[in-house]
Amino acid sequence: MSHAPASAEKILVADDDRTTRFAISAMLKKAGYVVTAVKDGAEALRNIQQTNFALAFLDIWMPELTGLEVLARVRAGESHPKIVIMTSDGTPETVLRAIREQAYEYLSKPFPPKEAVEVAQRALKQGASPPIEVISARPHWVELLIPCTRESAERIQSFLMKLEADLPNDLRDTIGLAFRELLLNAVEWGGKLDPNRKVRIAHVRSSRMLLYRVADPGPGFSFKGLAHAAIGQPAEEPIAHVAVRDQLGIRPGGFGIAMTRAMADELLYNEAQNEVIFIKYLTPLLAFLEQRKFSRDRDAEQKPRDQTASTIADVLAANLT
Repeated sequence: MSHAPASAEKILVADDDRTTRFAISAMLKKAGYVVTAVKDGAEALRNIQQTNFALAFLDIWMPELTGLEVLARVRAGESHPKIVIMTSDGTPETVLRAIREQAYEYLSKPFPPKEAVEVAQRALKQGASPPIEVISARPHWVELLIPCTRESAERIQSFLMKLEADLPNDLRDTIGLAFRELLLNAVEWGGKLDPNRKVRIAHVRSSRMLLYRVADPGPGFSFKGLAHAAIGQPAEEPIAHVAVRDQLGIRPGGFGIAMTRAMADELLYNEAQNEVIFIKYLTPLLAFLEQRKFSRDRDAEQKPRDQTASTIADVLAANLT
């Protein structure tokens, strides 16, 4: 159920498509916002310069000025409403430019008009996060510093998952779920939900693999001390952490690291365990070989090697190089 804002915040909606413009404006007005609707980029920029808007929804491909051009000029000006980019153009270059220009959110068309209200409520609530810092925004390497808040984590996951639009839906969903768990762990446990502290994340993409690196500002942890997580429980009591989380008042869950391990082809922690690398291989045979090699090396001291399987894997690996 939607709740009207405490005060009538002013929102701009700019889209050259009349139907979209009307639908979004109508939903926002119904939610209690004061809405101005325009049909091109130049008019949007003039309105932003003349009126103190709290939020603006900008379509990308508009006459006169594109939404991204308006966003860039707004950042250089004196008025700084939060900007939501709307478009059916989900190319990596467009997403990355929106990230670099500090867009608050990126909505892929078509989307239900009520989603605009949900985004407005998140963007305009008190205590919204400080801006995300962009270190690199290239298609193969995105690196960011994000405030330690759940809001920032959810926003950046939304952006980065749009960079994986070429992947099969089930693979993209798996990667998104794993990344979300790693990122929430970093901002909640490493950063203690302190917006003045930062988590550094890197998204690296090649033709053969996808890598996420998440480094939090905390001192690290030990798997042996994770009474609130499934990964820290004995095999005979895999859900004993649920009662611990309930006693501590922690959100339901605790399966994140165990689940992420199952989803990753490789999951590597540094010594302090305040930095983690998640790797997913995009070539099935390569994923099989690398996962086999990783598991074999990890278990070498505990189990005898299967010489036959190892030989086959080594032959296949040699043929790939």
